[in-house]
Amino acid sequence: MDLPVNCTIAAEMPGSGNVSEPARVPSLLVIDDDPVQRMTISKVGTKAGYHAVAVATVKAAMHEIRQQKFDCITLDLLLGGQNGILMLNEIASLDPATLLIVVSGASPAVRESTLGMATALHLNAAELPKPLDLASLRILLTNRLDAVCAP
Repeated sequence: MDLPVNCTIAAEMPGSGNVSEPARVPSLLVIDDDPVQRMTISKVGTKAGYHAVAVATVKAAMHEIRQQKFDCITLDLLLGGQNGILMLNEIASLDPATLLIVVSGASPAVRESTLGMATALHLNAAELPKPLDLASLRILLTNRLDAVCAP
């Protein structure tokens, strides 16, 4: 398994007495009720350099985003009887700079409507339909990682 890529390296500069900020691994929250999708998205995220946290319910996702800042969140819209759209206000209120990737098998109209709501909430959002194109997911995650780690 690949080790996460750190944005900064904690190191003391010899003779300077200066210590850089501790390394921070960018974080990814995967919200999907399908265990195979959670595992797959988490593995892609880990290989891209993220620390991945995976949850299956809106309740668990709400708990996680209140506990920790995430650089990127993947969100399924159909969560075993729950609606992932319920997460949009919470994500926007806590950190609108988070990249939200809507990963769903919902109809194109529903995904587009969700992106419209996310945009209205000033969220940085993208969407990927299921079945998931892993190369496209990797590109979105890598681009976000580059933005998060940029000096």
